[in-house]
Amino acid sequence: MNDSDDDNDIRKEASSSVPRSTIDHFSAIQWIRATLDDRDFHIVSMSRTITHSGRGHTLMAKTWNTGDTIKELLSLVRRSPSSTLPQSENKRTEVRRFYTLGGDLNAHPGLLHGGVISCILDSSLGAAVGATHPHTASSFFTVQLNVTYKKPVRTPGTVMVQSWVTKAEGGGRKVWAKGIIASEGVVHAEAEGLWVRTKESSGKL
Repeated sequence: MNDSDDDNDIRKEASSSVPRSTIDHFSAIQWIRATLDDRDFHIVSMSRTITHSGRGHTLMAKTWNTGDTIKELLSLVRRSPSSTLPQSENKRTEVRRFYTLGGDLNAHPGLLHGGVISCILDSSLGAAVGATHPHTASSFFTVQLNVTYKKPVRTPGTVMVQSWVTKAEGGGRKVWAKGIIASEGVVHAEAEGLWVRTKESSGKL
């Protein structure tokens, strides 16, 4: 690692509360380096911190935060300078999440359960919705998620989820997002879904 790589890591780490051990873990995986070295992507803390007095984010931060489930999780965001949708691939706000998986979330031996794949996509696409609407992120709920499975995810191993917003309506109350789960250029599944923000006056969808 050269001096510019060190500066890049320090810059990203300074804006997050992600453990250095997590950054080091993913930095050691060659195919992830391109994202870590991209100065447009910034490490952010997502889903690994329990919120709401111990009641929020418990799935990723507690139940699936073990060496045999999701051993490591790292999130990065590239924010678009424009809110106009749709956007070109290299200009859109995008969340990239890296998951290192153990063997206790399997269906068949050595293969990640399809329901877990859907859950990871749901969480990651929801993060993209939150990244484009940061002031109301906690008010969004998934109301539709369509997943297409392409190739199995083998465990243990590491995957990346790329997710981004494709459309918004009603002043940002309805937001559509898409994403893929992949590893080393192999796409394992694709997803698209709809998120709706609660009405502040009633607390209902």
